[in-house]
Amino acid sequence: MKFYENDKERIKNILKDLPGKISFTTDCWTSPSTKSFMSITAHFINHNWELQHILLDFIEMYDSHTGLNIRNTFVSGLESFSIENKVIFIFLIIIIIKNNLFLIIIY
Repeated sequence: MKFYENDKERIKNILKDLPGKISFTTDCWTSPSTKSFMSITAHFINHNWELQHILLDFIEMYDSHTGLNIRNTFVSGLESFSIENKVIFIFLIIIIIKNNLFLIIIY
């Protein structure tokens, strides 16, 4: 656990000192044992103008994949790194697959 805490502090320092904003990608899924998870990855340009990608968090979700629950889980992940002020907006696409039909919802 000490490695995780050390790495998290190092990443927090890198991200808080960035002059610009950060882009994020997330993915949500449900395991075969019906546990739901969200991953959050940060994408940014560092001080040397190099594109960087960091997996920030892997969070268990305790409710269904509604837009509100996804937003709340995402924001809590950002707050744990103190970078919620680095987000301009959230664009969410939900793809629902049921009975071989696809439903795409865009927020």
